Amino acid sequence: MDDPYAVDRRGFLKTGATAAAATAVACGVPEGRWRALTNEEARTLAAACDQIVPPDDSPGAAEAGVVVFIDRQLATREKDQLETWQRGVRAIEATAQVRQGMSFAELTFEEQTALLEDIEAGRVPAGAWEGLDPRAFFGRLVRYTMMGYYGDPRHGGNREHVSWRMLGVSPVPIRGRLHEVPVATPAVRKTEVE
Repeated sequence: MDDPYAVDRRGFLKTGATAAAATAVACGVPEGRWRALTNEEARTLAAACDQIVPPDDSPGAAEAGVVVFIDRQLATREKDQLETWQRGVRAIEATAQVRQGMSFAELTFEEQTALLEDIEAGRVPAGAWEGLDPRAFFGRLVRYTMMGYYGDPRHGGNREHVSWRMLGVSPVPIRGRLHEVPVATPAVRKTEVE
C-alpha cells in the first residue's frame, strides 16, 4: 500500500525552495547576499567605509567585512535604524550625482574623500539631505566602520582578524554568547572590623 503523504527527494527540494522563496518575498528580504541592504547600498557603503579605513598594507574596511557587519546590525539589533541608513546612503549618492554626475563608488579616491569631507562639514547640496543631518550621519558611518573593523569577527566584520593581526593582538576564541544587557553587580556589604 502506498503512503499518500510520501514525498520523494525531488518533491521535497521543490517544496523547500518554494517555501524559502515565498518567505523571502513575504519578509521583504532584499535580493542578493545582503540581509537588509540592497546591492547598490552595499556598494556605496563599501566605498565610503574604505575612505574611513582605506586599504594599504592591510585590508581596508570593505575587505575586512565592515559592510557585512553593518548589514547584520541593520537586519537584527538595529532594525529601527535601517531607514536612516538607507536615507543617508541615498543622500551620499545624490550628493555625488549633483557634484560629479556619477555614482559615489565610481568616483576617484580623491573625489570620494573631498565629498565625504564636505558631508562631514555639512556642506551639502540643498534637498539631497532633507530631514537628515549630514554631520550626524557621517559620525554614525565612522562609528560603525570602526566597530566593524576592530570588533569581534563573529559579528561579521574584522574578517579573519585582520585588524587584530595588524595591531599584533592574538585572536582569542570566544565561546558562548555575550549578553547585551549588563548584569547588576551585587551590593558589597560593609563588614565591621574590630
